[in-house]
Amino acid sequence: MVKALKVKTELAQAAKELLLEKGWLASNYSIGRSAQRYVLFPLSQSADENFLKKRFPGAKIEERNLQPYSLKSKNLKSLLKGIIPDSEIGKLIKSYDVVGDICILEIPPELEKFELSIAHTIKRSFPNIKVVAKKAGKRTEVERVQPLKIISGENRLTTIYKEHGVLMKVDLEKVYFSPRASNERLRIARLVKPGEKVLVMFGGVGPYALVIAKHQPNCKIWTVDINPVAHELAVQNVRLNRFGHIIIPLQGDVKEVVPKIGELFDRIIMPFPEKSWDFLGLALKFAAPSATIHFIIFSEEDKLKEAENKILEIAKKAGRAVKILNWRIFGSYAPGVNRYTFDILVK
Repeated sequence: MVKALKVKTELAQAAKELLLEKGWLASNYSIGRSAQRYVLFPLSQSADENFLKKRFPGAKIEERNLQPYSLKSKNLKSLLKGIIPDSEIGKLIKSYDVVGDICILEIPPELEKFELSIAHTIKRSFPNIKVVAKKAGKRTEVERVQPLKIISGENRLTTIYKEHGVLMKVDLEKVYFSPRASNERLRIARLVKPGEKVLVMFGGVGPYALVIAKHQPNCKIWTVDINPVAHELAVQNVRLNRFGHIIIPLQGDVKEVVPKIGELFDRIIMPFPEKSWDFLGLALKFAAPSATIHFIIFSEEDKLKEAENKILEIAKKAGRAVKILNWRIFGSYAPGVNRYTFDILVK
């Protein structure tokens, strides 16, 4: 959502010229239209709302869900034509993320000689991108932090990320965060029923908890992470979005923290695909009758049946009857390996 100036079509050109002159047009959102012959201009934070309403008769300032500009593969491909060989472009296109105003690239060694040109092209073409960084090693095992190196732009890896109506402070140098799980977070949030007690294991800066709270405010959510920086950011994000009455952020190892909460949970989310198997027994122990566990793993497609059998085996050892409601892919991890969510009903 973004604040937008809503003006009649006949005033649109004058409004656009003024916004550009004043620097009040938000360049990271597209201009929209409504069915009633109105044009919607996304506003920057510096825009003088009272001035605009006086300047354009009948104008309104409204919160609108305008389409954010983003890096699309086809746009990036055309931008980089002539900068890197056509045969190599595909290697770059497959691996990039945009978090707030930071673009993260995965640049193979053979393309490193082009990285500065690539970064400058991205920043010049997308004014909302202030930092271009590249992955610089493997993620840490426990806290899952991705080492990054800034190629171009401001000397920072902190940003504000917007997703499904919530704001999140993120420090990509010190915490794990993936925008690629955005759709899955929304899917799960829409499943939460009023009155549910929800546990988010490995909750990071709070993305699952925040999106759930936004879409189902009549619930209680505990989000746990071992990384103290992620925990502190989760606390700030809860405050930023005014969800203090819904979300309880906790810091520590889930194996130690969860038993101390003293609750059984109606819904448990496990977004740590590298290690989820090690914690399924814990989730089953603290699942309320008729609870749902969203169990997220990496797997090859031809090994899904094996994964289902392993889930049933772990449940049997934990003394819990379960039913696998469904599974779904939400992103690839490596050639032939995808990220899957199993929705497990605990009877």
